[in-house]
Amino acid sequence: MFIYGFGVLLLACLFQGSFGICFKKYQPFSWEAFWALFSIIGVLFIPHMWAYIEVPNYMEYILQTPAHVLFIGALAGFFWGISAIWYSRAIDTIGVSLTSGINVGASTILGSLIPMIILKTVPATNVLMVLLTGQAIMLLGVGALTKAGLMKGSADSAGKGSSSAMKAGIILALISGLGSASLNIAYSYTQVPVQNAIADGIPAISASLISWPVVFFGGFLANFFFALSKLIKNKTYNNYFEKGCGIAYAKVILTSFVWFAALAIYGKASSMLGPLGPVVGWISFNGIALVIANSWGLKDGEWKGYPEAKKVMLIGNGILILSFIVLGIANGM
Repeated sequence: MFIYGFGVLLLACLFQGSFGICFKKYQPFSWEAFWALFSIIGVLFIPHMWAYIEVPNYMEYILQTPAHVLFIGALAGFFWGISAIWYSRAIDTIGVSLTSGINVGASTILGSLIPMIILKTVPATNVLMVLLTGQAIMLLGVGALTKAGLMKGSADSAGKGSSSAMKAGIILALISGLGSASLNIAYSYTQVPVQNAIADGIPAISASLISWPVVFFGGFLANFFFALSKLIKNKTYNNYFEKGCGIAYAKVILTSFVWFAALAIYGKASSMLGPLGPVVGWISFNGIALVIANSWGLKDGEWKGYPEAKKVMLIGNGILILSFIVLGIANGM
């Protein structure tokens, strides 16, 4: 089951690492027109639809869950929704590479250690030491990728942009990483309906989907109403009727599917990896997805003309791969 679990996790990482490509060229939609529809289809509708397909009575388990569990799970999801907006603003300020490096670093630490405490799955000392070693190696890799992003940004702009703007972008990236961590924390905290479904004979790999509608209810509120306010303020709601908008609608649907597929499949992999699934799984999910995202960046020529930065980026990816091997050893001990 462990080997199969990591295979499923790799599939989730493929979706997660490829997700950013879907955000390119969605004209004639404005950002807010795209984001409002994405919030409805990807954040609200697809999690419910997928849960219904695999567990038709999934709402019964959600309604049986204590109100405080639902509230905290949705609240953490709401914070994730806000952080997703900060993430996009950080990219506009300091670029994709630097934002992704900082985001993954913050997300990895909190998004793996806190669920371990919530789920009371702190392993034996020897396993914990290997696990922490894997995390430390991974952070070195993230640091190398962040350094590569800084080198590329420095060569790109040669001082363009003020120091205060750079600091603001780094802070936004850091906070967005905390929000990304809250997603896994929320998923781990809302395991009550999942466990109840498993007790009723629902396969764990399907029951894992039940947490997401709870978490993303909060995420939907944050994302949709922010995008809606922008639509009204900028009067860009006419984007939905502009010439050529059919391609943009198709892009929203594709983006919504790829984005949630990553999380849905991650949830399945987490349930297959055993007690440390939400811990080791989340670390590997973020790290491998970052390697895949950088691979897409190489394919698209993002590092063309930056030989030194590219070299550091490749070293960072190599360090991340080493960390996955260590984490795999920890999960198998």
